[in-house]
Amino acid sequence: MSNVVLAALAAVIGAGWVAALWYLRITTHPAVLSWERLARMRGLSVKRPLGERVSARLPLLRRLQAETDIGRLLTIAGQAQSPSAWLLRTGALSGTTLAALLLLDEVTLLANGRLAFPLGLSLLAAAAVAALSYVRVRNRARLRQQTLDRAVADSLPHVAVMTYHHRVPVSEALLIFSRCQRNPALHQLLADPAWEEMSLPARLPGEVAEGGRPESTATGYERVGRALGVPMLLALGSAVRRVNERGLSSQEVLTGLARATYSERLVQARVAAAQAKTLIVVPMGLMIVPVLILIGAPLIASLAGVFGR
Repeated sequence: MSNVVLAALAAVIGAGWVAALWYLRITTHPAVLSWERLARMRGLSVKRPLGERVSARLPLLRRLQAETDIGRLLTIAGQAQSPSAWLLRTGALSGTTLAALLLLDEVTLLANGRLAFPLGLSLLAAAAVAALSYVRVRNRARLRQQTLDRAVADSLPHVAVMTYHHRVPVSEALLIFSRCQRNPALHQLLADPAWEEMSLPARLPGEVAEGGRPESTATGYERVGRALGVPMLLALGSAVRRVNERGLSSQEVLTGLARATYSERLVQARVAAAQAKTLIVVPMGLMIVPVLILIGAPLIASLAGVFGR
């Protein structure tokens, strides 16, 4: 056995030994292990999968995992389709595309004696169909996130006025004003009774949690906002928590949140306007190109005729 093979075998054994020590957590203090074991027994802590623990330490991997989580994207997009059904449908579309192109290639080969296009092009087309299906779901999820975020922000001043005398709860006021909006995305979310059947388990505010205890409105909004990736629901949950726990005025808290949100929108609009001024230079410059061609083409043709004699 050569020295290279022995060195590789030693490296593999060493890596396995280190991995075993890391898995058994030999370097962890016994008190920490005892506390984690007691917390799991009491239901205070749940051991996360290895992928989630690794992604929690690597932001790039966590972002990649969030972007490729089909179940999460389908839930955010508001589609009742399961990840398995989506994968099956996408696989069927890609397979149909691949079979159709291969059949066309085979017919062309039998008729003309040569392929119409390379075989790799069929595989590329099937992969493009799958990629387009993913992009479609991702765009729908982002559009719904933006729609929900804007809908909650637009409802804040009305909710602040309606909850000033504490006669109407925030959840009921938000549900009432969500019916008045042009886009029904927020109302469909708040009035959806089948939320628990979605791929990301979460209950709506006011529903009964495990153990028979009703869930607070603030906790519900924060959890739904975290599950769907809607910052305004998180901010609304935090505002409701400050009103309930610290006794602050709901009108001041919600109005301040609305003012901060509109100020952020104004800043974003100003940045977009400044960027548009820079980007508009490119099409304006391209508009001059046809004029230059019309002016310069006769001159170039004349010069070519002179030098061609």
